[in-house]
Amino acid sequence: MPPRVILIGPMGSGKSTIGKSLANKLSLQFRDTDSVIEEQEKKTVSQIFIEDGEDAFRLIEKSVLRQELLTDDTVLALGGGAPISIDAQSALRAIKSHVVYLDISLANVAPRIGFNRDRPLLLNNPRGQWQTLMEARRPIYESIADTVIDVNKRSQSEIVSQIMEVIS
Repeated sequence: MPPRVILIGPMGSGKSTIGKSLANKLSLQFRDTDSVIEEQEKKTVSQIFIEDGEDAFRLIEKSVLRQELLTDDTVLALGGGAPISIDAQSALRAIKSHVVYLDISLANVAPRIGFNRDRPLLLNNPRGQWQTLMEARRPIYESIADTVIDVNKRSQSEIVSQIMEVIS
């Protein structure tokens, strides 16, 4: 059985935090594609970006996404860019998993990711880069998602409860 729920959205939207909490509530395993990549490659995502480049990272990410979509009944969080390729979009539309897009605004994401942490795509002009990424990615996230949840100013338990309602 494929993943039960797949969480998509930008960095800082809470995919890992919400995913762990949701998996716990559903008594399922939680998986995160970025963590799987780091375990497999024995490097952080940032190291892969810096040492090997974004293209190399995206190839690894595509392979990990394919394998994770075959995992048994889990809650799966995808890296922010994982659903962007045409292949990934097709796979996510075809799979019988509930895809939830965690939508967050720049104003609410800024304090969460600080714009000075280990975010390789935000090295120069972090706020402007995040906004540019979101302008490109938001329509893709929305087109793939079965459910869009506005996570702005909402507690973890409120978000998890809303997901529980839509998947049951």
